[in-house]
Amino acid sequence: MKCTDNRAVFCKSKRKFQQGSTLIELMISMLVLAIGLGALTTLFVGSMATDNRNSKDTSATLLAQKVVEELSAQNTNATVAVTLTDCVGNTWQVPSTQGAAFPGQGAALVNNANSIYYGGIDFTQALGAVPAGFSMQYVDCSPNGAQTTYDVRWNVMTVTANSTRLITASARKLGNTGGGPSFSVPVTLRTIGGS
Repeated sequence: MKCTDNRAVFCKSKRKFQQGSTLIELMISMLVLAIGLGALTTLFVGSMATDNRNSKDTSATLLAQKVVEELSAQNTNATVAVTLTDCVGNTWQVPSTQGAAFPGQGAALVNNANSIYYGGIDFTQALGAVPAGFSMQYVDCSPNGAQTTYDVRWNVMTVTANSTRLITASARKLGNTGGGPSFSVPVTLRTIGGS
């Protein structure tokens, strides 16, 4: 279709709209793309931090489980020490698996009924105040060589006269070792075992 004199303005303006995008339109689209990619980067960084924290919580759970299983596997009257060794060669010995009447033998328990940690290990107790053989500073090594230290404590309480024991073990990541600043909630496990 050819433009006639009375339609020349229409034909000229139609061609003008089909010439492409302007530099301003390109800059606006780049700004929108940059904001979107910035948001995705923030999401990925947050996901990696959460994954790291979950990894440390899993390690703490496994350490508490290891202590509980080692103690519950021993006879209540056993006099042989249980030995635990971490990845840097530190050897930790549990001299006795015998319990004591309430409040038990070992690390102090939280006895405030209004606390969400009631019955768990009391981490406000100074590490030096925990009786020997009922705590350890276990070092966990990751494949890339990073080391994370965990504060692991336990308590053994005799529940009945026939040597049934309540074993409570708790572990938490110490300080900012191996993963940046984060608050670490203690993981507590309990089991009842007998001879």
